Parts: sequence; structure tokens; C-alpha cells
Amino acid sequence: MSVIRSMMVILIVATSLVVSEGVFAQDSADQILEEARAQAAEIEKLKKVINEEPDQNVRLVAFDLMISKGDSIMHEIAVEAGLASADKLLQAAAFKEAIMNLDRLHLTLVVDTDASEVIQEASQAYLDEKGDQYVLVFDKKDTKAGTVTSRSFKGQVTGTRLTYTWASGNGTLSLKDDNAVSGDIMHPSGNKKLKFVATGNIR
Repeated sequence: MSVIRSMMVILIVATSLVVSEGVFAQDSADQILEEARAQAAEIEKLKKVINEEPDQNVRLVAFDLMISKGDSIMHEIAVEAGLASADKLLQAAAFKEAIMNLDRLHLTLVVDTDASEVIQEASQAYLDEKGDQYVLVFDKKDTKAGTVTSRSFKGQVTGTRLTYTWASGNGTLSLKDDNAVSGDIMHPSGNKKLKFVATGNIR
């Protein structure tokens, strides 16, 4: 009889633990859901400010707060909204932030068909040998000045444009389609000046 009683006690305790764990899990899930909804509502309010607020100063301040005080999700949403904005100042701020958030920019090259036939042939020969991938590395970044540098590479963000010099080469890349850049670059190879059109994503 004592054995049966002991087994019943064990069963009751085990059942209580399972129920307790289930209640705890439900409470945790409810709390997570509540926090998620609160954060989503806050983000939606800030996005509305960036997209719909008539006062440009308020839009810019809201963007700055999302960048400087928000988490990674809020940062990403602020940049996305800013890049798509019709407000040129806000778009420029988002473009600078997107560039400054990169350690390197991967570009795809095609031959510049506006170049002379000789340059086009030399440029195509380069692509055939080296491939069409081109990488700009940003070792040092100064957000306030809008500069990115590494060894012989020097880049400057102005508005929604990144211009750079690299050894004796150079390029100008402008914002395109909210999350990409496109532009002309000149790349020296031996005694030749190769010319390409480059495109790449900044997010």
C-alpha cells in the first residue's frame, strides 16, 4: 500500500511540474508576443513620421533617433525608409548611413560602351581574364565627414553619390533603385585606362 501511495505522490508531483512548465512557457510566449507587438507599433509610428511628417526637421530628427538610439532592426528600417524617401536630405542621410555601415562594396562590371573601341576591347580582355567582380574595401570610415578610406583608396559621400580615387583610378557611383548604386569607373591596367559601368547593392 505504501508503495502505491509513493507512486501516486510521484505521479502528482510530476504532473504538477509539467503543468507548471506549460504555464511558464505560455506566460513567456505571451510576454514575447506582447513585447513584439509593442515594438512593432513603435516602429510603425516612427516609419509614419519619416514617410508622412510634413516638417522636414522632424523627419530628420526621427531618422537620427532611429539610427543612434534604436536596435539593429530599427536601424535597418530607418535606412530602408530613408533611401525610398522623396525628401532629398533624408535620402542623402540614409545613403551615407548605408555606405558607412559597409566594410566593403561588391560591384559587378560591364564594359562602358561609350568608351572608344580600343578601350572597350582592352576592358573586355580584362574582364575575360580577371572576371567581372570588383571590390571596394572600406578600412576606415568617418561618418561626420562622409569619407571612407583604405591604403590608396579614398572615397567621399556627397548627397546620394559616392566618388572615389584608387591609385590612378577613379569612379562615381550614384544611388539607384533605393538599395543599389551604379556608375562609371576607370581602372588602370598597365599603361591602359580601362572603363566600366559598375553596379552593386548597398544593403
